[in-house]
Amino acid sequence: MSHWLSDWLANLTQMLGGPAHLRFVLQPLIAILLGIRDGRLDARARIPPFLWRLFFIPEARRASSKSAMNALWKPLLAATVIDAVVQFLVLRSVRVGSAVLTGCFLVGLPYAIVRALTNRWVSRRVAPPSPA
Repeated sequence: MSHWLSDWLANLTQMLGGPAHLRFVLQPLIAILLGIRDGRLDARARIPPFLWRLFFIPEARRASSKSAMNALWKPLLAATVIDAVVQFLVLRSVRVGSAVLTGCFLVGLPYAIVRALTNRWVSRRVAPPSPA
């Protein structure tokens, strides 16, 4: 497992300077914008932050996952396909697991973090004042 992970990291760093290196900026940016949108919606609906629901509220886990996948399936698919194409251009082979992991790394991780942080920030800004 660690050999596979070290190969993935080596290939990822090799692709940073290769063709389509702009995707390392654009794909996370799209995920961040989607995370901001969904975090604001969560806060206005008074739903707990995304990561909190995902990890600590078992009964909300399915709804949280479904909400994230509805927002992310197209960017995740695009990130995975683009990585597979870049792998073929740079490495002359395609590793599907590596492409999926890269897609999740470039899109899923920024989305989850920004959605949770945006929810917390908006919740604090629009929270009604506590009675004295």
